[in-house]
Amino acid sequence: MKNRREFLQLGSVGLLSPLMASAYKPNKTQAENKSGIVRQPEEGETFFVRENTPITIQISKRMDSVEDISLCTEEIQPGSKIPVHKHLNEDEFFIFIKGTGTIEIDGQEFPVKPGTSGLVPRGVWHSINNNSSELLIFTFGYSPAGFEDFFRQIGTPKGVSFKAKTAREISLIAVKYGMVYK
Repeated sequence: MKNRREFLQLGSVGLLSPLMASAYKPNKTQAENKSGIVRQPEEGETFFVRENTPITIQISKRMDSVEDISLCTEEIQPGSKIPVHKHLNEDEFFIFIKGTGTIEIDGQEFPVKPGTSGLVPRGVWHSINNNSSELLIFTFGYSPAGFEDFFRQIGTPKGVSFKAKTAREISLIAVKYGMVYK
């Protein structure tokens, strides 16, 4: 070693390396899912949250033991919207596949079309509106995973006669999942 400064730099790297290596530890799920997950559209779990509004859960904490992210698809009929709400525990992301409409994030409205993507951090008010005459289809998900269970609880499984939950029932379930409606 040439001088004290070089010694300290090397010493710091030597001391910090084990700490930095331990900062990233793949969780059990990441270790188990080394081969990845591929699910065809018809292989997901579909729940109707309104009589004509299906949400298909493609990747989830419950089905796949994935902790970090979930992936779903939703179809919104013309003239329908997702009410203004926020998630207290999850970030939410969107990729619009078909149709046009708007997404409102923190009071600002943005047009959406196929290929539009968006990210809504936890705690930020947002809504989606299909103000067009065609179906609006988008993929969305949460980080961390788990909120997708909300749809399992408020929805009716595909193939079963639709039974809508009351606004009160939905509100109680929303509280359980850290979702607040405006």
